[in-house]
Amino acid sequence: MTGSLQEYSPNPPWWLLLSTLVVVLALGLSGCALEPPGPSVGYMPVNSFAQSAVGEDPAIAAINDATYAFAHPQAMQGHPARTALAVAALDAMAGQFATGGRWLGMNGLAKQEMLQARLAVRARLGIPADAPSQVVVDDLVGAEQSLNRGDRAGAVQALTSRYFSLGPRRTLALLGHFPAMPVANHATMFASNYLFPGGSALGPSTR
Repeated sequence: MTGSLQEYSPNPPWWLLLSTLVVVLALGLSGCALEPPGPSVGYMPVNSFAQSAVGEDPAIAAINDATYAFAHPQAMQGHPARTALAVAALDAMAGQFATGGRWLGMNGLAKQEMLQARLAVRARLGIPADAPSQVVVDDLVGAEQSLNRGDRAGAVQALTSRYFSLGPRRTLALLGHFPAMPVANHATMFASNYLFPGGSALGPSTR
């Protein structure tokens, strides 16, 4: 070979490695940006079922409460506090079932039906589909606790969030006379079949 030709090196130049790394990172970040966010997740306050499910797993107590409430709409008439708690429980557990590792083995259709039920119940209450679940849960539980103390003004205050588009008074009135929601009834009953290994479930609360 002539002296004017450069000696071949098996190692690529540093600038080529750097540019390749930049491209790989950019593609990875763009993929993350395109990935849709998961369902919003909320959790019930630890003392939510202190009077009705002493020592019970909070998640199990929540789904049991929601299952009973949506299966017995007539029994819930005139009980806005109990309905508020059941709606909060449904909202929280729909997100947890869909995203929590604990529920990885749950039937996928049951998870989807819970999310659909959450959307339907939210729509009936004038709550936006994209409202953060934890805000919805905290506000509803706050209203429930206020009502149980006989503090209606506190319940109204708890529901002043912009996510309750009907306004606090109309929301409370609706919770006191909530209509039957077959989609929520079916979803909670279906999900209850997958709470324990082997498909067993605790019976619904009869608070």
